Amino acid sequence: MPTSRANHIFYLIDQVMHLRPKSILDIGVGFGTKGMLFREYTDIWAGNYQPDSWKVQIDGIEVFADYVTDLQRQIYDTIYIGDALEVLDTLGEYDMIYAGDVLEHFSREDGLKMLELMKKHAKHVIIATPAKVSQQGAVFNNEHETHRSQWTPEDLAGASIKYFGNTMVARFCTEKQVYYCAAMSFYGDKVPMKGYNDSLAPTVFIGLYFDSDYASFKRHLGSKTVFWNGSDVTRLLANPNWVKVVQEEEATHFCHNEQLRAELATIGVKAEVAPLFFGYKKNYQQSYKHSKRPQVFLCAHPGREHEYGVYIVEELAAELPDIDFHVYGIEMQSRANLIFHGLVPEAQMDEEIRGYQCCLRMNAHDGMSQIVCKSKLLGLYPIISRDKEEIRRELLEMKNRDKPWHGDVAQVKDLSWIPNMIAM
Repeated sequence: MPTSRANHIFYLIDQVMHLRPKSILDIGVGFGTKGMLFREYTDIWAGNYQPDSWKVQIDGIEVFADYVTDLQRQIYDTIYIGDALEVLDTLGEYDMIYAGDVLEHFSREDGLKMLELMKKHAKHVIIATPAKVSQQGAVFNNEHETHRSQWTPEDLAGASIKYFGNTMVARFCTEKQVYYCAAMSFYGDKVPMKGYNDSLAPTVFIGLYFDSDYASFKRHLGSKTVFWNGSDVTRLLANPNWVKVVQEEEATHFCHNEQLRAELATIGVKAEVAPLFFGYKKNYQQSYKHSKRPQVFLCAHPGREHEYGVYIVEELAAELPDIDFHVYGIEMQSRANLIFHGLVPEAQMDEEIRGYQCCLRMNAHDGMSQIVCKSKLLGLYPIISRDKEEIRRELLEMKNRDKPWHGDVAQVKDLSWIPNMIAM
């Protein structure tokens, strides 16, 4: 009918105010009540009272032209007359689609098609339909008012379900988001996706490191994709409770390398190898220039000097005075050819290493070292070893390397790929 029960209106208004959509499509305009509420709690609530100041696009679809009068036209930007199954696929994407007391008027086959279309065309979909559908024919001289199907929560898989009297409300979220803990914010903040704020949204979890991460992973209701980085796998394997969570929750898994894939396989987790650079490859063009006095750099973290091989570098610097060693990330006493830069902005470090010739990485358990990836993209020579004599030989050969490092970096993904993980 052009009207419906009002018992879920407060919930609907709360959702609109929470989501703050910039565009809304109301399927089944009817009398236009919801369009009026959408306008009130978007533009009017924001202080934009006059129509010429409205900023939110509110459109509608109505199959029965006789329902539409000047009343609705004053509220909606555009009202499309026709069958929503045909009209919707001609429209673009909306922040939110609302379909109130609409689904039960479709056959089951067409209703399922409608569900998929709405999820295709909106970041957020809210559907209201009777929990128990009554018999109804062509009221208001409108054959489209006939009730043709009954819907249950099982039919609306992936939605959050709430009941308001005899009204069942299903909410879907299709907008992709990323989850990461505070310790991963240096990388997570760069991901071109919105941060985690919706338990229904398809989500990429960038590593799981702490109890709070696993609690969030377990509570999440939408689809889950995990990208394993390196030390998070080591921590996982040492914690039986975390292993149980990962084994029980349905998710898609990716990791940096074969070592991590094999370790995850020991607990029954099947992961796809996808080396990932937390930057954009286009920003790191080849910059290598030969030098008779090679400049070598590495990164370290305070309190983890042994893990990063800082003491080995101190010995090498003393033994190879005609090579300069640059250590980023920690503060220690510098000397003639051993320079400790401390913690510097990434942009500064990126600019400085463009003038170097070699990157040194000595971590025993590494996922995909970001500095090694940068060095390869820049054409600098990576030395990945913890064997001091092997490192010494490689460093001495650097003096004669007049051409940039050449290797295969095509298989390395960058930040632009992360949203695609969910669709794979």
